[in-house]
Amino acid sequence: MRISYSAYDTYKKCPLKYKFSYIDKISAPKRPELFFGGLIHSVVQYALKKDPLMPSYEELIKFYEENWESSLYKDKDQEKQYFDFGKNMIFHFHGTHKPGLRDIIATEKYFAIPLSEKHQLSGVIDRVDKLPIGAIEIIDYKTNKSLPTQQDIDNDFQMNFYQLAVKSLWPEIDKVKLTFYFLKPNVQMSTTRDDYAIDMAKKEIIATADTITSQKDFCATPNRFCDWCDFQNRCPAFADLKTSDDRESKIIEKFLAAKKAIDVLEPEINKIMNKSGKDVLKSGQIRIYRDKENDNKLSIRD
Repeated sequence: MRISYSAYDTYKKCPLKYKFSYIDKISAPKRPELFFGGLIHSVVQYALKKDPLMPSYEELIKFYEENWESSLYKDKDQEKQYFDFGKNMIFHFHGTHKPGLRDIIATEKYFAIPLSEKHQLSGVIDRVDKLPIGAIEIIDYKTNKSLPTQQDIDNDFQMNFYQLAVKSLWPEIDKVKLTFYFLKPNVQMSTTRDDYAIDMAKKEIIATADTITSQKDFCATPNRFCDWCDFQNRCPAFADLKTSDDRESKIIEKFLAAKKAIDVLEPEINKIMNKSGKDVLKSGQIRIYRDKENDNKLSIRD
């Protein structure tokens, strides 16, 4: 099978979500945050592909505006928040990137390389630079709002995929620098992997691919990412929640029906309960009783 980091990560978080996405190939609706991240990546790639020239800030913003999709956002406030957020990232990237000073040997580099006799490793590397010391730097652009710790970077599994790709694509390279470029704070965080770590990562990826190809039942694994899952309506882990939602919906429907009935009957009650009506009730000439067998039925007796 062909396995990317996205597929690997999806399976590790929830096998059932992996099945929906990669086996059943069920399309998920566009999410504002995912669209936003993709568009910012496109702006960055647009600029990098013009290296050693650098488009003006105004040109990058024009590209950003022309590819923006307002319909994805729930209201104007949310749209403005995302749009301004992106403009700020583009501003910092434009001010920091110095074209021509780095030897960029690839952007959006697609790879599909042998992993084992049965599996292939695939993916796309945002940017590959050749460093003066003969090493290669892999740069992956991120639109996260907050920075991870250095320990998080050192343990990040995604970079193992990229280093395995580099070893196959540029076998003459001995040293690889792995960098996450966080566009919002305009911060770069780097790490490395030794041969032992890469060998262990390769074994883990192969074992996961073997498990996926032999698996028959893909079970749901509820976790902290469920709130952002596009397949909740298909997931058995959310069956009780759906039942609860149905009960709440029926209660709301009954309440609205009762409220509507009150709105219709209240004027009639007010008409009856005019001064003469009140006098009749107060005099005891008639009394109103609730039916014992039908709680909603009233009867009048002299």
